[in-house]
Amino acid sequence: MLPTLKNEPIVVVCAADDNYAMQLAVTGRSAIVNLQGNLQILLFIIDGGIKTHNKQKILKSLNSEKCEVKFLPKPDSLLGNDIEEVNKRLGPDGKTIAKYLSIATFFRLLIPEILPNELEKAIYLDCDLVVRGNLEQLWQTDLGDNYVLAAQDSWIPYVSNPNGLLNYKELKISSDSKYFNAGVLVINLKKWRTDNISAKAVNYLKQKTEYIRWHDQDVLNALLASQWGELDPRWNCSPSSVYGFSSWKESPFTEEVYNNLIRDPYIIHYVSNKKPWTSGHTLLKEYFFEYVDMTAWSGWRLTIWRRFCLRLSHEFKKAIPIF
Repeated sequence: MLPTLKNEPIVVVCAADDNYAMQLAVTGRSAIVNLQGNLQILLFIIDGGIKTHNKQKILKSLNSEKCEVKFLPKPDSLLGNDIEEVNKRLGPDGKTIAKYLSIATFFRLLIPEILPNELEKAIYLDCDLVVRGNLEQLWQTDLGDNYVLAAQDSWIPYVSNPNGLLNYKELKISSDSKYFNAGVLVINLKKWRTDNISAKAVNYLKQKTEYIRWHDQDVLNALLASQWGELDPRWNCSPSSVYGFSSWKESPFTEEVYNNLIRDPYIIHYVSNKKPWTSGHTLLKEYFFEYVDMTAWSGWRLTIWRRFCLRLSHEFKKAIPIF
């Protein structure tokens, strides 16, 4: 049985379906292992269909005096019955990125509505990352009057980049406005609720579908432009892009910031299609497996048999038309 936390905890939220049960456990375990100080973690898991046996493995992996886990039902009613169709239509041609992501990716838009009202702040973490820094440091970062704190995206640094917001001009957003990666967020729950951002986000998702390529990340960047605070990029390091720069001059960062990011990332975020559990060519994959071996999935590796099954699954999905 998990402990009841005595002091005000660090509130963390993750969302996953059954396909990401192991990865969620890795994210949570890495955060626990690197937690310093007296604060503990209260982890809310938005359950997108995690099977009972995998829930038990998650709880076993995260069982610690430093953490309490609470599962939350998926908020289907808040997204609406048409969300599956919306997901299929995303992107300029409806066939770009949507097929790779589950509905669970949209749950972060609703976090302030499904967490207890007495909570005023939360950290959201994607489940394709490992935490190497002390989350207490991130938790204590001043939110100010921002809706969220986030790190500038190293691959899409500005809304006007080719992969940025397709409709930034229509939205009257300045071309030099920075674009953030939504995989790590510190959320101002109180301000978000006061201004009804969740409802606005769902409406934007459905009304501006033809402009959205990066799912809820595009939605948040469109709605919160110039109303978010910038985190040190070490809190969201994407090795697939950061380590692809030949020098700091190719990056959107200063030399000092870039060197710190390369040498000491606080969070490693595997944002590309090549992830440690799908490809043997993933940069910094060793950190993922280090924490896998601290969970109930200890010893899991991408074997030849698993590679074959992944390839078979990929070919099967390609054969299914997306309408």
